[in-house]
Amino acid sequence: MDGARPSARALDWEVSRLLQDITVASDRYADAAARAEGMHITDLHALSAVVRHDDAQAPLTVTELGRRLDLSPGAATALVDRLEAQGHVTRARDSNDRRRVTLRSTDAAREAGRRLFSPLAIAMLGVSSTFTQDELAVVTRFLDASSDAIATAGPAPRDPRAIPPEPSA
Repeated sequence: MDGARPSARALDWEVSRLLQDITVASDRYADAAARAEGMHITDLHALSAVVRHDDAQAPLTVTELGRRLDLSPGAATALVDRLEAQGHVTRARDSNDRRRVTLRSTDAAREAGRRLFSPLAIAMLGVSSTFTQDELAVVTRFLDASSDAIATAGPAPRDPRAIPPEPSA
């Protein structure tokens, strides 16, 4: 390149391409982490949601978790049963509403998270340490807005001419 600034359109496409690259790399890392723990990726996503809500003092119910992950009630219950059997979550009665059963992460789940994601956290700290606080503030604002935009956009409707999905066994 001759040092000329790219056009706004070219820069927008480059940002989109880089976000796709990050998504693919992140998915690969998460898939490998889930396999290393003997879990399916959906279980790992569920565990992440439980931990984040636990940390925010806003624990999820099985129903809420199922909605977050787009799972049927039966699939959400089966997923939580697996996580509970593996020692990653417990069910607890809500102290304000004893009819409400919430999900809590265990120390074992947090230890597994540290073991699986510390290498990624260290690598990302190495990257972020090369930016100023002002630059990181802009990146944070951009990523937060991007996350909201992705959630709002949702998937494109399925093209009826597309190859049909494989029948489930």
